[in-house]
Amino acid sequence: MPRIYKIVGDTTTGMKFRIEVVAEKPYDAIEKAYSLIGSRHKLSRMQIRIREVVPISPEEARSEHVKILMAVDKIYKY
Repeated sequence: MPRIYKIVGDTTTGMKFRIEVVAEKPYDAIEKAYSLIGSRHKLSRMQIRIREVVPISPEEARSEHVKILMAVDKIYKY
């Protein structure tokens, strides 16, 4: 069952971030965070420092996108 993870960190450029992702395991959440932050800001993994990975409840989530994903029971791919 997927969970919502809150990922907090910073970059070598001085930017701080807090991102919420839906993932099966903490490792998957970290990989998603590297992918999202790296592609949005043109940073490599070496420039991204993840400080904290915490599972949170859907009520604690701030992102509407994450809340919608958790409300979906099944996703069908055609």
